[in-house]
Amino acid sequence: MRRLLLLTALLLGVIALAVSNALRDTTPPVLSVDAPPEVPAGLPFDLEVSADEPVTVLLSYGVASVQAEAVSADGDAPRYRASLLAEEGTQTVMITATDAADNAAEEVVSVTGIGPLAPDISLPGALIPGEPFTVSTTWAAEGPQAVSVEVEVGGEAQRVVALEGVSVALGKVPLGTPEGELDVSITLTDEYGRAVNETRVLEVLAYPQPVEELNLSGSVLSVITPEGREQERQMIEGAYERIDEVLEPTWAEPFILPIQGRNTSGFGSPRRYAAGGNVSYHNGADIAAPTGTPILATNAGRVLVAGFYPIKGGFTLIDHGAGLYSYYLHQSALHVKAVQEVARGQHIGDVGSTGLSTGPHLHWEMRLDGAATNPLSWVGKVRP
Repeated sequence: MRRLLLLTALLLGVIALAVSNALRDTTPPVLSVDAPPEVPAGLPFDLEVSADEPVTVLLSYGVASVQAEAVSADGDAPRYRASLLAEEGTQTVMITATDAADNAAEEVVSVTGIGPLAPDISLPGALIPGEPFTVSTTWAAEGPQAVSVEVEVGGEAQRVVALEGVSVALGKVPLGTPEGELDVSITLTDEYGRAVNETRVLEVLAYPQPVEELNLSGSVLSVITPEGREQERQMIEGAYERIDEVLEPTWAEPFILPIQGRNTSGFGSPRRYAAGGNVSYHNGADIAAPTGTPILATNAGRVLVAGFYPIKGGFTLIDHGAGLYSYYLHQSALHVKAVQEVARGQHIGDVGSTGLSTGPHLHWEMRLDGAATNPLSWVGKVRP
């Protein structure tokens, strides 16, 4: 009898175990994963998992292992979300979801982390004061794109424009800048808000030109009066204040010489007008030619000033956009008016000897954000 009872109990246990196993949930959860195929490396991104039942979701990505948080645990498709820090290159994310019965399901997805901008930056290594220059910045057509470019030279922000399909900052080292080094800082920001900072050094060389003694006669110097200087200062300042600044270049072709002639005084020459006088720099290039020789606009732009003044004589100022202006002095006749649009090579005036002048010639300047730059450095180029 005892043996029979033991056999019966054993049989009942086997039957109970079989029934329990039959009733136990052995079906793994069904998962759906929503992950972005590409993300910016270095920034967080979200990955979302949906399941057909409540689960615990673990994610393994690179060296990180995190548990997803429930976004909605109710309903037929509970959802879970995790935030991951994107790594550069193509990486796999292992998702493991476990339900209450310890049934597990796994999914693997690939996510590509887009690397940062890798700009190619070009600028001169050394310049003498007065020379214009370009800081050009390019980057690969594939991958992240720059939505903004900022350039500082010696801590001073430069305007950045597009020329010849390249993002450039037009820079200048003003006359009188001491010998030394200037830090050039370039900051690019891509469409994801990531910034790349690059630093270069521009060496400013010693100014090589000796002081030129002009020793002009008193009759010539008599045109330089405080009243004349003030009148011309107000004229220049007023011209800039009356216009809406043109941020983009108005030109797309190389600059040209306004006239053909003999160079009589080069740009940047340190000079004294009278013996013992103060030293000043020559802000333009003097090109001698017969009176009446046609003067051409060095490039496309808009006339800001056209008139006669005590020191500058017959004077035309053209705005080329992007902070670049050309000056034409000592003209005998003017053929354009203020606010007139002019084309590259258009006849704008005639050579003369008006104002502070000792003979027929054109004094030609190219000013960038008010600073005089060597005009000959622009000739034959779209950008210096």
